[in-house]
Amino acid sequence: MSADKPMRADKPASDPGDEVLENEFRAMFAERSETVRMATAPYASVRQRIAAARRKRRLRLGSAGVAFAVAAVGIGVWAAVPGRHQAAVAPTTTTPASGAPAKYLYADGRTEIPAGPLQQAALAWLRANYHGDLSGLTVVTTFDQGAQAAANVSPGDSGVAVVDPRTGAVLGLGGAWDTPLPVADLMKPIVLAAAFQTGHYTPDSKEPLDAQNHPVYWPTGSEKNPLTFMSGNQQFNWPPESPSTTIHDIDVTLTQAAESGANEPFAQLELAADVGPSAVYQLAMRMGMPKSSPEFFPVPALVLGMAQETPLTMASVYATFDNGGIRHDPRMVGQLLAANGGNVWMPPDTSARVLSQSTADQVTAVLHAQLFNGPTVIGVNSIAAADRSGLWAAAGAPSSEEAAWLTGGDAHYVVSVGAFSKTSAGPLRPMGDDHHGGVDIGSEYAGSIWADVMGRLPTRD
Repeated sequence: MSADKPMRADKPASDPGDEVLENEFRAMFAERSETVRMATAPYASVRQRIAAARRKRRLRLGSAGVAFAVAAVGIGVWAAVPGRHQAAVAPTTTTPASGAPAKYLYADGRTEIPAGPLQQAALAWLRANYHGDLSGLTVVTTFDQGAQAAANVSPGDSGVAVVDPRTGAVLGLGGAWDTPLPVADLMKPIVLAAAFQTGHYTPDSKEPLDAQNHPVYWPTGSEKNPLTFMSGNQQFNWPPESPSTTIHDIDVTLTQAAESGANEPFAQLELAADVGPSAVYQLAMRMGMPKSSPEFFPVPALVLGMAQETPLTMASVYATFDNGGIRHDPRMVGQLLAANGGNVWMPPDTSARVLSQSTADQVTAVLHAQLFNGPTVIGVNSIAAADRSGLWAAAGAPSSEEAAWLTGGDAHYVVSVGAFSKTSAGPLRPMGDDHHGGVDIGSEYAGSIWADVMGRLPTRD
């Protein structure tokens, strides 16, 4: 098998869209193969085919309109808002809000926010959602002083977002909160949710742990050749596994799989006939991941979290789990006030149920187990004094270790931390020396920040 074809060799012909997806899937595998690099001809040729296909697709979808929306909103805020509710979060006219507000206040309606990143974030959000004249108005934001102080503890190469899962209000933003990063293992709880929604799975459902003895196939039902990948000069059954995961030819519960950070059980789950990559992809969008996100496609590699999202996006997505399956669009402004104190505008409620209460409860139960029984226990002891019950979180890192995540919350807050490292030239680079990714790497680099933020958040009723 050639390096740029690490999946099926005999996929049946169907419509042209299938070929585009297959090429994208192949490129995703090639990008992560230890034997394939950007400079190799096979990978370059696949990337060229994908780029051409995407250009054609963007033309069909009306890329000019999308480009305008991105320019109007600002890439940070646009990456944080979901594609499903564009009427609420994207410009509805070609005329953005005009003028400049007189001042910006914290959510208490009294304390002024100094000039800086918070003001800029609120203004960008307003220009995406409000189309009147802002001149002389007072902006009452959703930012909470206590939550913002907690979010500010993030070190330089990390981003923090704190949201209220009950309303979607953005309470605090720290560091590079608007930097898109590969979400890695943070995609697995969404796979769980898609499976639990079918009613055929529970946290105690079992899947194989050993991919070499239990291969996965795609498309479903075409069980001739398994999905494979290359490592060195050897071919292995997909998915690749973190070296920190001990592999035995056994079945493990989904809770146990989450605790260890294993890939194979979630790949089996994603590619099951009653789930499938398309269902996971659609659910992720309904929960708030924009369709335009980099590397976000309905292909098997979706489960490995190659899609890139911001900490604010992931805080908003995970807030759906915390809120019993009800999704709220993130909002940064509570109201606009006139000079006389009268209300001028309040953002509309954009809530929608996207998961059942049972599904949301099952996912948070699995993530509670991961937090306290898996490698993510690192740093959790530092928040013991906060006396919060019901803590849950997911950790993760891609195999490249160019990012590390820990996202979760309690009954009152959802906090997402994305950590990363950059070279002086700007690109992301590996953070550690092991180069295997997984929940332990996510916990090591993002866990202590998350625990610190959670421990500093003010107590709420």
